[in-house]
Amino acid sequence: MFSTKKTLIAASVATLFTGSAFAMSGSDGGSTAASGEMIDGKYAANYEEIIRAADGKYLDKEVIEAILGKDAAHGRDGLSGKLDPANPYSFEVDDSIDGGTHGNTQCKVPAAFIEVHDEVAKNYHNDSDYVARGFGTPIAESAVQAKWNITVDGDGNNLPDPSVGMTVEEGGKLYVQYCGMCHGEFGEGAKGYLPLAVEESLVTSDFFDPAPMKTVGNYWPYAVTFFDYIRRTMPFWTPNAPFIGDAGYMGMTGYIMQSNYIPIDENGTELEDDDFYNSELLMKNNKFMKNQGNFFCDHRPVIHNARCMENCADEQVGDGKGDINNYRQARLLPDGTPQYNVPERLHEDPPGVGHAGM
Repeated sequence: MFSTKKTLIAASVATLFTGSAFAMSGSDGGSTAASGEMIDGKYAANYEEIIRAADGKYLDKEVIEAILGKDAAHGRDGLSGKLDPANPYSFEVDDSIDGGTHGNTQCKVPAAFIEVHDEVAKNYHNDSDYVARGFGTPIAESAVQAKWNITVDGDGNNLPDPSVGMTVEEGGKLYVQYCGMCHGEFGEGAKGYLPLAVEESLVTSDFFDPAPMKTVGNYWPYAVTFFDYIRRTMPFWTPNAPFIGDAGYMGMTGYIMQSNYIPIDENGTELEDDDFYNSELLMKNNKFMKNQGNFFCDHRPVIHNARCMENCADEQVGDGKGDINNYRQARLLPDGTPQYNVPERLHEDPPGVGHAGM
């Protein structure tokens, strides 16, 4: 299947670099910078050659130090350096991509990951020049738009027309019919599947508390991408179901937003059962997702600890004091019982429960 535009992988990666500093040079992905030249006076401009000479091991300590400089590769300097879009290892983007108001939820592919860029360059072609040669005809752009181009981004581009939707109550009925069997009638979780609406903070009070349950209300950054996700993937046995349609997926999204108490304005107004839920209300919810501002690019420095398989130092074993029999399983609660639905999700329950019984 072809579109009359760019191939998917090329377009996707190109989008990531729009408006951001992109230090790659040369159409073939190879750098033309001479050894000794610097990017903004800081980073080795020939970083591509350095990485390729190290068999592509761009995260090896020696490679990073050769590109960034030994003093700027670790610790606070290394962390600060990743905030600089010119840094080949930076995930940072400028405000033209993420708007500058919600954290960097859309991060670029670091330029130092040269194998990604090499693959894009190798596989890119312009489909308008494609010749079928008797093996079919490229799909018409109109057909792509009508059936396959259903992606909705964080800005709400490509959402259905505001006339498409249903009341929150109607959306709840569809949710119970097609989603409740796995996620619970109120989003509380069922049959080993994760909940969608749980009133639980992501911040724990104690280091040994179990990891909080991530749900739509306390974790998901964009309401619009929740609609996009369930439309293209749910129900799992028949995603993008025509008998649900855009109106149904919109209504179910409204029900989940209501179940998570997501407001639609600065006054905290919540959805009512008889509200006609459409793309306009969805965009209002989108502004008030509770965890949206807490997404960011990971600027933590790379930790270069050698793996230890035998004769390890005490601090690397068990409880950190060398006792291999004293350790805490991340999947267990403080009282020793499993965290929510772990046995079901790991196929450890007997047949008839959770995934194993589906």
